[in-house]
Amino acid sequence: MGLNRGVAAMASAGDAFYNPTTHTRIVFVQVPADTGGASMVVDWYVPPGERLPAARHYHAGPDGVAVERFEVLHGAAGCRVGRAEHSLGAGDRVDIPFNVTHVHPWNVSDTLLHVRQSSFLPEPDLKVLTGVERFFETLVALSQQGKATRRGDIRNPLQSALTLHETLIDPTFLPVIPRGVQKRVFARLAAIARRRGYRGVIAPEPDRSHS
Repeated sequence: MGLNRGVAAMASAGDAFYNPTTHTRIVFVQVPADTGGASMVVDWYVPPGERLPAARHYHAGPDGVAVERFEVLHGAAGCRVGRAEHSLGAGDRVDIPFNVTHVHPWNVSDTLLHVRQSSFLPEPDLKVLTGVERFFETLVALSQQGKATRRGDIRNPLQSALTLHETLIDPTFLPVIPRGVQKRVFARLAAIARRRGYRGVIAPEPDRSHS
């Protein structure tokens, strides 16, 4: 499963991108290349009524081990982990274990939400975390082109399948559907998308408003 590294340069720490569809801003605090694939940290700035990408999903791995953490630095957020919905204020955090379905935070206040997302692996894997990085970049790029929704869904099914196949699928999966089925279906749709000229990874325009 390639990452199309020649298509778009990878982000560096400090790079920021603005999503005009959700009005959110993402800043890469720490990128996988800086940690050898051990961890990645991004800051999200989310206005009232908006959210991080909303698809329910889980990350396959060892039970009981945390793979993600969301820490609220300013504002208030909701976050679903398993069947529980958490309310988080400034200074609160929630850890996401492997194999637990979850939904990323959303803003529940009337002020800007600043939430820090940390991803870490028990064994460093540059390919896996670079895939997550590339997904965020591509989602912003497609949003800048009017090709994604406010929930963070890519509008075109073939584009969505190709991007997910090249960035997230395995070890990240959707709930309910067996993993083997997901891998086969996404691989087949991705092959069709490539034949039709789609690119799985797309570079977004940088946000220079805060530079």
